Amino acid sequence: MPDFAYDAVRYSNFPYGQTHPDRLATVAVLYGLHPPDPFTARVLEIGCGAGGNLMAMAAATPGIRALGVDLAALPIADGQRAIAEIGLTNVELMHGDVRDIAGLGEFDFIVAHGVYSWVPPDAQDALLATIRSFLAPRGVAYVSYNAEPGGYFRRMLRDSGLWHARDVAPGDPAAQAEKARELYTFLAKHRVSTADTYGALLHREVPPLSDAPLYRLVHDDLSEHFSCIWFAEFAAHAARHELGYVGEADLYGLRTEMLPSEVEPELWQLAGGDRIAFENYTDLLTARHFRQSVLCHEADAPAGVEPLPELAERLHWAVLPNAEPLEVGLLADAYAELAPLAGRTLDFATLRERLGADAGDLSRALLDGFRRERLLPHAGALVGAMEPADRPIASPLARWQAAGAEEELTSLAYTTIRMEEPAARLLVTLLDGTRDRAAIRAELRTRTGLELSESDLDNNLRELARLFLLLA
Repeated sequence: MPDFAYDAVRYSNFPYGQTHPDRLATVAVLYGLHPPDPFTARVLEIGCGAGGNLMAMAAATPGIRALGVDLAALPIADGQRAIAEIGLTNVELMHGDVRDIAGLGEFDFIVAHGVYSWVPPDAQDALLATIRSFLAPRGVAYVSYNAEPGGYFRRMLRDSGLWHARDVAPGDPAAQAEKARELYTFLAKHRVSTADTYGALLHREVPPLSDAPLYRLVHDDLSEHFSCIWFAEFAAHAARHELGYVGEADLYGLRTEMLPSEVEPELWQLAGGDRIAFENYTDLLTARHFRQSVLCHEADAPAGVEPLPELAERLHWAVLPNAEPLEVGLLADAYAELAPLAGRTLDFATLRERLGADAGDLSRALLDGFRRERLLPHAGALVGAMEPADRPIASPLARWQAAGAEEELTSLAYTTIRMEEPAARLLVTLLDGTRDRAAIRAELRTRTGLELSESDLDNNLRELARLFLLLA
């Protein structure tokens, strides 16, 4: 068995939309920064695993140049083979340690998802030093980590699981995790009460552990290194490396609507007008356990805690999937204009022209729609066909995944689409731009015996377009 846990038990290889340069640039714009173009950027991911996140970026954003680095050699080798088979030319993976990488040049966006809290202190320090060293002027970085005070309870459950697995032979993380799951399953089944505070916490926190996939237990919850940190302490650590705080990549975590209206002014007073203190107190009030912080060079760091309305003019806008429509007002009009685009974006100027709205009024309405979880801002237009072409082309990454019998395909909107039906996956593999509809139907008939009507095929192709699986 490999010595390194990430070689022994592979981590998931899904995309994380909140790490895409589009998302990071959007957060930066909302706070008044002028980040590099996220669609032509140079991107570095530290702790990339087998590269699924970067491959999703590369497939959806052909203008970027991406590099992934990871200490686990076997996932890197898997990812390199996948990149070659897919034919992606704008992404590379390399085996390396964050404490020992140099000479890579500057990057416009740097991502470190699931690294900081799962490495020893010297590697945490090296991570931030590397970000500072490689981050280009106006560049933006992403670092996720376990936060306090929510981390206290999770640490208790981790310690309990490790103690329950104390007799498992060293060097077998999978067996250790399954033994810990035995305890979590017991706790989920036999909670004494949910009426008191402790019982309510168990009710909330234990089921995700008992039901977690093996890789998550091994690497997220029971890993050798597992630390939690108060936001103020993390911000101070970043500041020691001349990095400043911008906001959270979880866009809806940027809002203060989770706080009662009367609380925010008092909280600002308690914080003495200091944004870092304000965020730290907010975590205390909400028992936050995880942060996805966006950083920049310290000299560029914004002072405000709320996005400014006029900055909405610099963004593109789309409806949030499955959002409830509104009935009246400018926001309702904007929603109605955007909804038929099914997640595609319109830039502010186009939307304003179509609505005939005042710029200030529309800016405020769009930010209100964002706060009310109806609209989603983007730094630019997303790729993806609205309608299937005569010879449709599916994303090369999705075609490769479907050909490998994977049931989860990566969309051009950096999401995961579950596709359990083999015939549906076969259809995706056939969409390479060489076949018209007659040829697609003939190939499906030959290989599956399925007689698909023209209208049924059109409906299936339109659904693939809606899911951001077809290239424009």
